Amino acid sequence: MPHLFSIFCIFLVGSGAYAQAVATDSVKLLKMKPRYLAKLDLVSPAVRTFQFHLERAHHTSHSFSLGVLYTDQSDAITNASYLYRLAATLEHRYYMSKLPAPQGFYLASFLRYQWMRTDAWLYNYLFDGMGNTIFVNQYVTRYLNTFGVGLNLGYQKIFKDKIALDAYFGPVYNTGDQRVNLSNPYEYRPNESFKPYVGYFVRAGLSIGYVFGQ
Repeated sequence: MPHLFSIFCIFLVGSGAYAQAVATDSVKLLKMKPRYLAKLDLVSPAVRTFQFHLERAHHTSHSFSLGVLYTDQSDAITNASYLYRLAATLEHRYYMSKLPAPQGFYLASFLRYQWMRTDAWLYNYLFDGMGNTIFVNQYVTRYLNTFGVGLNLGYQKIFKDKIALDAYFGPVYNTGDQRVNLSNPYEYRPNESFKPYVGYFVRAGLSIGYVFGQ
């Protein structure tokens, strides 16, 4: 229940910012031609991840973005030996600068879906009738689908009306942080191999892109 309340509050803040500005900028909305930005993340390749964003600025203060992410990562930063990860992110941005969107500082709220597969050693232990510890270790492949929600604070700069540089940072909460496996009471934190992509984490990035459609 606390997690559901946190998700509701985060999404409410982002949606509130959008609703507040629509009334005052509705006239400008009719006069603005949509602008599109296609962007690639510059940091993700360092951890064998590809991340692409397509942003559409349809308003002087607002835009929507769709992002896709793919990870094929050995020696992953997770607790797994190997990680496959596919994610899709739908994001709304409210630009707070006096410049027309998509430029300046912005507050973004987003929803995310993730599919993940991990290959990792699973360490469990049991006790026999004499009270001796029996270790049960096995190499396990796991699959997990999660949903997430979060907020980002960012800044986007456009050079020569064509080249965009976008930096952002903020918290995210993903489902899947299971503490106990109900089907196996001896297994503690069954989704530990998916950390840090389950539960609370941060979403950050630095992207470069091209502006078109103006």
